[in-house]
Amino acid sequence: MWEALAEADRAEFGPTLQGRQTCHRCELPTDEPVTVDIQHGGSGAGRTVYACPRHARTYQRDAVTEAAAMRRVIDRGRAR
Repeated sequence: MWEALAEADRAEFGPTLQGRQTCHRCELPTDEPVTVDIQHGGSGAGRTVYACPRHARTYQRDAVTEAAAMRRVIDRGRAR
């Protein structure tokens, strides 16, 4: 039964991440990281923000910062 549930989970959500990641809120390592945000860097690589399952729903993206970043991209003519 567990194998069928695990297979259905992989089919729906993709493979699980390998290794431990640190939760953005409690700053503790978790074996079940949830990707809550992908931040793109303007001059280099961005970063992926992870949370433990308990704190994944509490992550709030900063809409003002995202809008300002998009405005800078549009002003520089780099948006598609």
